[in-house]
Amino acid sequence: MINNWKLPAVALAVLLASGCATSKKIQVVQVGDDKMSCAELTEDLEKLSAAEAAINEKKGATGTNVAAALFWLPGLAYTYYDAGQATEAIYARRSHITKLYNDKDC
Repeated sequence: MINNWKLPAVALAVLLASGCATSKKIQVVQVGDDKMSCAELTEDLEKLSAAEAAINEKKGATGTNVAAALFWLPGLAYTYYDAGQATEAIYARRSHITKLYNDKDC
């Protein structure tokens, strides 16, 4: 006999687990960084700014975050934790690229 509550419970668990918004992590040092031109370094800095803005949008009052606050508080906490890690990687990458930019006298 199959319990009637198992299927809805599993479906709810899957739904709640998928409710966490994750941010793309950026590698701080990437292969070929030292060979980038000044224009490529500038372009990479612009991409980092766009990535940071996208991460900050995930930390606001999004539908996912509102649902997480109502139904799955650990999911909301993880969203902010994950966004913080992604932001730290962006800051480190920005510092690395800026150092290369300055070393090349761009």
